[in-house]
Amino acid sequence: MKVKRIFFTFVIFSIFCLNLSAQETSEEQEAPAYTLDVLLTQTELNHPELLKLQEEYRRSLLDLKDAWWSLGPTVDLQASGTYMVNPPVGAMYINVDDIINSIHWNGVKPSNTGQRIKVFDGMENTLYNFELTMTQPVFTWGKITNAIKLYKQISEIKQTQISQQTVQLETELKTRLLSLYYLNRILEIIDEEQAYADRMVEVSENAEKVGMLLHQDVVDAKIQAKELEIAKQDVLEQMNDQLLELSRITGIQALELKDINYDFVPELVSSFDKLMETDPQELEAEVLSVNQSSMKMLTQLEDVSKTAEKISRGYENWKPDIALQMSSGYSGSRFPLFEPNWRRKDDYSVNISIGLKATVWDGGKKVRDVSRKVSDKETAKINKLDAGSTISKTLNTQWNAAQVCKLKIDYQELKIESATAKIAQKQQIYESGYGSETDLLSAKIERCNAQIEKEQQALARAAACLTIEYLRQ
Repeated sequence: MKVKRIFFTFVIFSIFCLNLSAQETSEEQEAPAYTLDVLLTQTELNHPELLKLQEEYRRSLLDLKDAWWSLGPTVDLQASGTYMVNPPVGAMYINVDDIINSIHWNGVKPSNTGQRIKVFDGMENTLYNFELTMTQPVFTWGKITNAIKLYKQISEIKQTQISQQTVQLETELKTRLLSLYYLNRILEIIDEEQAYADRMVEVSENAEKVGMLLHQDVVDAKIQAKELEIAKQDVLEQMNDQLLELSRITGIQALELKDINYDFVPELVSSFDKLMETDPQELEAEVLSVNQSSMKMLTQLEDVSKTAEKISRGYENWKPDIALQMSSGYSGSRFPLFEPNWRRKDDYSVNISIGLKATVWDGGKKVRDVSRKVSDKETAKINKLDAGSTISKTLNTQWNAAQVCKLKIDYQELKIESATAKIAQKQQIYESGYGSETDLLSAKIERCNAQIEKEQQALARAAACLTIEYLRQ
C-alpha cells in the first residue's frame, strides 16, 4: 500500500513537471516577433538622422518665435551703484565778510567777522544710476515681416524633411527586410542544391573507381560543390550585413532572423503587382506633382530664395529704418523708492525720441547683395527643374527594371516547370535501371539554379517597386 502511494505521488509530480515544461516551451515559441509596424515604430524613435532633423525642426520653431517678437518693443534696463570714498565735489562755504563788502552801506558799515557759512554739504558718498529704455520699430521696409515669413518657410522645410526622411526610412526598412526574406529563401535552396552536389561528388568518385568517369568529371563535380559553399558564405555575409543595418536603424540590439515576422510579405508583393498595373504616365504625373515630397521641398526652397531677395532689397541705400525710443532714468545719491528725500533734487528724467537709420553709401555692397539673392533664386529654379528630370529618369529606369524582372521571373518559372518534368522523367528512368543517378542529380541542380535566379529577380523587382513607391510619396 505504501509503495502504491509513493508511486501515485511520483506520477502526479511527473505530470506537474511536464505541464510546466510544456508551458515554458509554449511561451518560448509564442514569443512575439518583430512585426513591420513594430520595426517602423522603433526606427522612427531611434534613427539618429531622424532625431537630428526633429531637433532642427524644434530649433526652427524657436527662431520663428524670435522673429515674431522682433515686431514688438525691446526693453533694456541699466543699473549701477557706486560708493565714493573721496567724492569729487566737497563742501562749499561763503565768507560773510565778502557778502558785507559787496553791499553799499549808506550808514555805518558792519565790521568784518571772518565768519564762513556752509551753503553745500558736498557730494554724498553714494551714487545710483538707473535707466529703462524701450525701443519700438516703426517702419523697416518689410524686413521684419519678411524675416518672419522666411523663418516660417524654413520651419516648413524642416517639417517636410522629417516627412521625407520617415518615408525614406520606411522604404529602407522594407528593402532590408525583403532582402533578408529572399536571401533566406535562397539559402534554403543552396542547402538543398549542396546536398545534391555532395551526392554528385560521391557518385562521381565511385564511378571513377570503376572506370566509368574521368578524373576531370570528378574535379568538375567538386568545383561545383565548392562554388555552392562560396555562394552560401556570401549569402550568409549579406544576411549578417542586413541584420546589422537593421539593428542600427531600429536601435534593437542583437536582432536575429528568427525575431522578425514576415507575414507582411505576401501583402507587400501583391501591392507590387497592383503597382505594375498602373499607367506609367499617371505615375510620372504623380511623382512630379507639387505634393511629392522632393518637389514640395524644392518649391519651398525656391520660396525661401524669393523671400531672402525681398529682405535684401529692404537694406538698399536710402531706405531708412524708423524706430521710437522712450527712456526714463534716475541718477542720484539716494536709492529710489526706498531712501527718504530721493526726489528732492529732481534727479529723474523721461525722454521720447524718434530716430532713423539709413545707409547712404557703402560702395555698392547692398546692391551686390541683392544681385546675389536674385542669383540664388534663379539657382533654386534650375535645381527644381533638374530634380524633376532626375526623378522622371529614375522612375522610368526603375519601372523598366521591374518589368524586366517580371519577365525574368516568368522565364525562370518556365525553366523550373521544365526542370521538374525532367526530374520526374529522369527519376523514372533511374528507377527502371536504365538511367544514371548523375543525370537525375544534374536535373535537380538545374532546377535549384532556376529557383535561385527566380528569387534573385524577385528581390530586384521588389527593390525597384519600393523605389517607385518612395518616389510617389
